[in-house]
Amino acid sequence: MAMELADCNESGFSGVWQPDNVEEAWRLKRSFGERSSYTAGGTLLRRQRQNGIRPEPKHLISLLGIPELHGLRLSDGAVSIGAGTALNECRQHPLLKQHGELLVTAIGQFAAPSVRHLDTIGVNISGLGDAVPALVALNAQLVIFRGRGWGRCPILDWIQGKGGAREPDDLLVRVEIPVDSEGDADRAQEELFAFYEKSELRAAFVPTLVTVAAQDKTAEDERIAEQRIPAEGASDSSDRLTSAERRTNGSTLSDKMLGLIHEAIRGHYRAAEDLFADTNYRKETTRNLISAQLWKLMKR
Repeated sequence: MAMELADCNESGFSGVWQPDNVEEAWRLKRSFGERSSYTAGGTLLRRQRQNGIRPEPKHLISLLGIPELHGLRLSDGAVSIGAGTALNECRQHPLLKQHGELLVTAIGQFAAPSVRHLDTIGVNISGLGDAVPALVALNAQLVIFRGRGWGRCPILDWIQGKGGAREPDDLLVRVEIPVDSEGDADRAQEELFAFYEKSELRAAFVPTLVTVAAQDKTAEDERIAEQRIPAEGASDSSDRLTSAERRTNGSTLSDKMLGLIHEAIRGHYRAAEDLFADTNYRKETTRNLISAQLWKLMKR
């Protein structure tokens, strides 16, 4: 860096800092605290400022020059995605087309071409973007750095801050999507059923009402062996619809089962309410999106 940290504090300098490693980036964020922010392109900061969520930080800590935060690779049974990797690169990468097709589908639905070139996967996760439900359905883990060292946790735990899983200065380094190693690749692909759906209002510049995703693994007897169903509203945190999952895991889909799932979502999903839609409308939309996709699975 051009200036030492002590010189910065004494002179009151504000601007962009360009660390070349994860540890230095975290140290800067820890030192500047709420006056600073990580940035990998500025799209999230710009949206937050325009929406009045937070003022412009005094110190920007650029993550563009940190190698660990970029690129995709297959490592230790998972597709590992650097948090600073652009959405467009994720969407086009062969590894994700093979092992994370649900995320590829999601990016194609929620991001315009201009956004895909600038926004990164880490920015989308940190801003509770539309990639989160797809990553939850894919059972993604996050690799985080904080002062005590490196850590790994499920994506929902970090987003929701469960059990101290998230701290203000955390640096999201990589996203890991586990690769199914059971049997050959062709058979594993045949056993999976996944979907990603959004419901939006017609008006421009209005947040998404509901985003749902799921990944199901069906056994040879057509029973659902494992299912993950996350949902996300415009202003609430992503969550898994565990009550609906319990209804389906180990069961065979039927008209009666779809009715039970419909009721489970209505009774247990804590949908947010805002100026654009109330809780009941979001619940109804979520139920309909999920039921329609499970009906397709039942009829195929």
